[in-house]
Amino acid sequence: MAKEKDQELAVRSNEELMLQFGEITGVESRPADLDPHDLSGTEDITQDEIRLPRLAIAQGLSKQLVPTEGVFIKGLTIGEMFNDVTGEIYGNGPLTVVPLKRTVTRIEFDPNDKKVPLDTKVPAGDKRTEWTKDAEGKGVPPRATEYVEYVSLLLKQGKVPEPIMVSIKTTNKYQRAAAKLWTTFVALRGAAIYRGLYTLVSKIEKGMNKDGQETLFGVFIVKNAGFIPSDKPAGRALIEYAKGFHERLQGKTIVVNRETAEDNDGFDPEEIEQQQPAQTTQVDPGM
Repeated sequence: MAKEKDQELAVRSNEELMLQFGEITGVESRPADLDPHDLSGTEDITQDEIRLPRLAIAQGLSKQLVPTEGVFIKGLTIGEMFNDVTGEIYGNGPLTVVPLKRTVTRIEFDPNDKKVPLDTKVPAGDKRTEWTKDAEGKGVPPRATEYVEYVSLLLKQGKVPEPIMVSIKTTNKYQRAAAKLWTTFVALRGAAIYRGLYTLVSKIEKGMNKDGQETLFGVFIVKNAGFIPSDKPAGRALIEYAKGFHERLQGKTIVVNRETAEDNDGFDPEEIEQQQPAQTTQVDPGM
């Protein structure tokens, strides 16, 4: 009799708890009791089905800054970095990242609707990647937009590394310079891409667009932060984690919501580089 009474009380207690489920709010930190090997329900999910979040910069045309938009992020200010999937605000940095894979993608968009891609595999050297000039001699951006992209791990204190895409659209001289510098760091390191650490800072630059109007756009500042230390347990664990993620990315198509807003500065970045006097820059691939 007592046992039946206890069972009845247990059922009633669970029912009362269930009524409180709607009041539960999520926690940011990973619960300590989670088994890292228990991935129940995710067995059929492949990397091909996952859209990586993008490390975006809030700029003048960002919908995340507009209160009436569904993607509005409260507290986000112009020039700050944020996760375009979770809405997490990272501020202006510096953020530390480990790149896992570098790709260059060129996409031709519908000139009447920049959200509609016409060709997602424009080859290098294609006429659509070239700047032209209009009747008045003003620069006209390429029909195809180039993106230099790094699938990366974002490192945050006390948290599991966060996969994120750093997509750099090279339609202005600042972003073009950032992409070239990061590529140079990686090339000169003389090691697997995932062995290096880099920091990212965001800032806002002013420019004139092709219509002669003043425009503001966000740009990345990339700095080399050295090698991941292999003589420390945490460093060795990060290297193994990054290597495993890198290997799983091979042969996969990365899906990401790329920036399509007009943010060129009205000038051909390559032409500006050619006009500038040659400079010799010492790049230390380590620190």
